[in-house]
Amino acid sequence: MKIHQSTRGILMTGLLLLATLTTVAQPSPVKNVGKSVFTLTTFKADGSLLASSHGVFVDDAGTAVSDWSSFDGASKAVVIDAAGKRLDVDYIIGANEIYDVAKFHVAGKTTGAPIAQAAVAEGATVYLVGYSVKKPEISTTRIDKVETFMDKYAYYVIKSILPDNTQSCPLVNDGGQVIGFVQHSQYTTDNHSTDVKYITDIQQTGLSFNDPVLRRTGIPTAIPDDKEQARVALMLSGQTSDSTKYARTVDLFLNKFPDMADGYFARAQRYVVNNDFAAAARDMEAAIKNATEKDDAHFSYARLIYQKEVYKSGLPYPDWSLDKAYDEAQKAYDINPQPLYQHLQAQILFTKQEYQQAYDRFIALTATDLRNPELYYEAAQCKKKLGGTAEETVALLDSAINGFKRPYTSEAAPYFYARAGERAEKGDYRLAVADYNQYDTLMLGRHNADFYYVREQCEVKARQFQQALIDIEIATRMVPGEPLYWAEKSNLLIRLKMPKQAIESADQCIALDPEYSDGYMLKGLATIHQGNKKAGLELLAKARDMGNEQAQGLIDKYK
Repeated sequence: MKIHQSTRGILMTGLLLLATLTTVAQPSPVKNVGKSVFTLTTFKADGSLLASSHGVFVDDAGTAVSDWSSFDGASKAVVIDAAGKRLDVDYIIGANEIYDVAKFHVAGKTTGAPIAQAAVAEGATVYLVGYSVKKPEISTTRIDKVETFMDKYAYYVIKSILPDNTQSCPLVNDGGQVIGFVQHSQYTTDNHSTDVKYITDIQQTGLSFNDPVLRRTGIPTAIPDDKEQARVALMLSGQTSDSTKYARTVDLFLNKFPDMADGYFARAQRYVVNNDFAAAARDMEAAIKNATEKDDAHFSYARLIYQKEVYKSGLPYPDWSLDKAYDEAQKAYDINPQPLYQHLQAQILFTKQEYQQAYDRFIALTATDLRNPELYYEAAQCKKKLGGTAEETVALLDSAINGFKRPYTSEAAPYFYARAGERAEKGDYRLAVADYNQYDTLMLGRHNADFYYVREQCEVKARQFQQALIDIEIATRMVPGEPLYWAEKSNLLIRLKMPKQAIESADQCIALDPEYSDGYMLKGLATIHQGNKKAGLELLAKARDMGNEQAQGLIDKYK
């Protein structure tokens, strides 16, 4: 009897599938791996199911490996081990999107499987260990191809058809050692497996918190073992917009390093954001009690109180004040005389409007290792508050700018902007424009409309009218709904003897805000310059009646 070709293919596929699923006799070490297999379930932020998969524990301390795709977009994840026990995934140690692998940790005791230190050869038979709370199904499959990546890790290709419910179940050699786990291909019938050694070798650093792949999951990233790396990690984790993930990261940091003030400070900052100042105070008192570096704990407490008093002064908390912030900084300095602590005290003095003391402290700090442009800038602000001359303020800002090496970077930009304002106030308009231009260059043109308006004002006074016209046009394009910019453009066009265009800009100003008297005044003035004195005087009279103080003087001049 002949068998039709398509029927033959179906039969062969069925026989192959049957062979793959057939339970075979296996060594005891292979059976033991079943104790390390688990199911993985991940959930979205709204609690709905995201993905289901498997994985294997690689030690007895909760370290596990599985696929990354199940974690992509997850807010929470749990595993069920071979004993039926539910364990929460508390953090991700590392992941690779290309190989679709993840290393993570669960909260609880686990049974780890041994890891193969050497790759199996092409053509080798390996065991596929499934998940079960009773007796795991163990079958065999063949490694059809072995590729090498990064010079030392194996990438296995399996052409046998494997069931969908074996995703991320471990593949084991004759010695009962895990070589990898099943990864179904999205594009072919082939399956593959990344060397488990590659996954277990993934190491955590502080910069891992910048990994764009790990940022796509709401499950926090592991805190590094090194304290300095952990500090970097905590700082970078604060840049996430996921407040829940950040809160969990802070808790992980505190659990790992209860003797460092950083974790208490980070959590206390969250409490301050939510106006729970009492909880923040408790955390910082705990930091002072538990931290090894007591000066850092006192300094962190001083910073927290200072920030609250500056940005949330309208919400008083009786136990906190600028004086207490100053005292905490002093305690830090008494323990470890660092200029940084005195710098905070100087900032507190400035906030308390004790400008002379603040000035003296800022200037004194320029003679220490802390010397930097910011100190001169802060001293300049004190000098201005004390009624100093523009020359004195500019001199201090000169010192600030001289603290930067050429070529300047964007870090120097704010100081050029500040000096431009002082030079403009001093009447050195061309020098002020030069500083604004330098600021513009350093910021690569990344400004809001207000910058172009401010520079235009200075350019007009420097009689650089063409540049001024370009800037005010940019401002009107960026924020076309701001009547002030259209009024300024109209005013400039009048000075450039372009009354027709000035009237058009004034009309735009009036259309945006009919109650803004400058629009009528400028239109009246432009209309007079166009030769229609009567209509122009009527517009000036309207502006005067609306309360415009300049309008009567112009009426007297042109009447």
